[in-house]
Amino acid sequence: MAEQFTFTSAIRLSRAVEAALLAVMLLAFFVVSLLLLSQKGLFIDDSMHMPAGYSYLLTRDYRLNQEHPPLIKLLSALGLWRLHPHFPFESPGWEQAATPQDPEDGMVRIEEAFFETNANQFEQIAFYGRLPAVFISLLLLLAVWWFTRKLFGPIAALIAVFLIATEPNIIGNSIVVQNDIAAALALLLFVMAVKKFVDGATAKIAVLFGSALGVALVTKYSLLSLVPVSLAILIVWAIARLIRKRSSVRSVVLSVVLVFVTSWFILIASYAFHVDRIDANESAKIASWFYVAGDTAELFKRLLMWLPPLVPRFFVYGIDMVVQDSREGRPAFLFGQVSDTGWWYYFPIAFVLKTTIPFLLAAIGGFGWALMKVFRRKCYVLLYVLLPGVFYLALTMTSHLNIGVRHLLPMFPFAAIAGAGFIVALLEFGVTRAKSLGLALAVLALVPALAIAVSTFPNYLTYFSPLAGGADRGWQTLSDSNVETGQEVKPLASYLKDHGANRVTGIMVGGEFLRFYGVQLDDFPGWYDDDDSEAENSEPEPVATDYVAIGAWYLSEIDLTDKQKQIIDIYRQQKPEAMVGNSIFVFRRVKS
Repeated sequence: MAEQFTFTSAIRLSRAVEAALLAVMLLAFFVVSLLLLSQKGLFIDDSMHMPAGYSYLLTRDYRLNQEHPPLIKLLSALGLWRLHPHFPFESPGWEQAATPQDPEDGMVRIEEAFFETNANQFEQIAFYGRLPAVFISLLLLLAVWWFTRKLFGPIAALIAVFLIATEPNIIGNSIVVQNDIAAALALLLFVMAVKKFVDGATAKIAVLFGSALGVALVTKYSLLSLVPVSLAILIVWAIARLIRKRSSVRSVVLSVVLVFVTSWFILIASYAFHVDRIDANESAKIASWFYVAGDTAELFKRLLMWLPPLVPRFFVYGIDMVVQDSREGRPAFLFGQVSDTGWWYYFPIAFVLKTTIPFLLAAIGGFGWALMKVFRRKCYVLLYVLLPGVFYLALTMTSHLNIGVRHLLPMFPFAAIAGAGFIVALLEFGVTRAKSLGLALAVLALVPALAIAVSTFPNYLTYFSPLAGGADRGWQTLSDSNVETGQEVKPLASYLKDHGANRVTGIMVGGEFLRFYGVQLDDFPGWYDDDDSEAENSEPEPVATDYVAIGAWYLSEIDLTDKQKQIIDIYRQQKPEAMVGNSIFVFRRVKS
């Protein structure tokens, strides 16, 4: 298999110019990310992941927030280390979290106590706790550049970085303490390691392969799917090497062992080497993942319990939580419809509606171009771009957990790489006919992406394509973290104070953090009443503040009681005074 797709080299670029352009893009991305850190509040998951990771660093105890692997949380904790905030071990939540598989694992109490105790450092915690995420994003840009350069050359590499660095979903998530950007990096590193291994396996490269797999396992649970993928790759590779007599049985076995032992070592090291024997409860859960039942299940469970200690128990618990969420789902919203189990086509539609049109066209054109080259020209090296992107999209489509498009981010680098190859092919076509045609194609391909990135600042996470009606109407097509993340609470506080208010009535994601910005949040009267039996016949009580703020998720009336819908309905018919960050609607009080 060829290592690189060969263009005709009608366009040339010196190394100095290439390095300068790459540096400018990385610097611009870094500056924008720093500006976002200062302007945007905490993403709702930041408030859980930062204290959880800090507790791991202090205690090497992983009881908190089992739903996600530890890597990104540990990196966030390194950012907090210089501040030495107080961790509330005295909170009842810490003891509550000691109960295995507690569905809330005490995290809500810990989160409240952590930020309340460190209220005087809130802004510093929000900045330094999120700063490491920016460097993960920069590493992703570098990995995209490196891999694209190996495949298509320097021009395509710069275009790929440009496409990914101007995509709002990437920019917005660059400051989030969540595993989606990190998972995109981990999957790309895995593919790079696989290519290097297939091109020429040595003991050192086998360790590199295993390291990439191990990093993926501690980044995002969905990447556990790379374990059977790795096994399949190694089996095919081993058979091919032995048939062609390019390796001995000993060297093949050694390479396979090195891959899996290295990945296992990184896994347990990330959990401070806390490895436990699988008990009856855990073995039953693992059996349920594979739909094993009856006598086969009993045999499978006994085998698991017989094995020596293999994995951290919190790793098993976390996978089980994700498996159950993926199978059972939660309320999802698409084009005005609500479903508890979602739709198989949800994420492809979310990709279309949430990405910019230039990025979307580049992705579609790139994957189509690569597919054509594989089948017509036997350019099998392009499978390293095609298969991971298609694989991850297909993986998300099997899940009933239809929430933010951020869960599809591991596909984005491959879309950008394929798109860059496609754009360079177009440029080569244009330049060979007329330089002006090549320049025109370059402008059409790249300038709109830059214009969108500039004009969208700073509301990247709530960006919607014109195909969805734009950012101000996107909330009518998708919900969850596509439109409301908690980040807009800080801009909301600024808006209210600029208009002479330090108190607001309403409901929104992350509203509990308004108090750290000097604004008091009042609940709607009767919002949390348990009895809805007389909701249709009762009038909502009037609010006491001049301003009302309602998050887009709640304005969509997803998963609300009849009483809550009745309260929201009053404002659905009213024109908002402002829409903060395309996420939170601000109304003047409806006076009785």
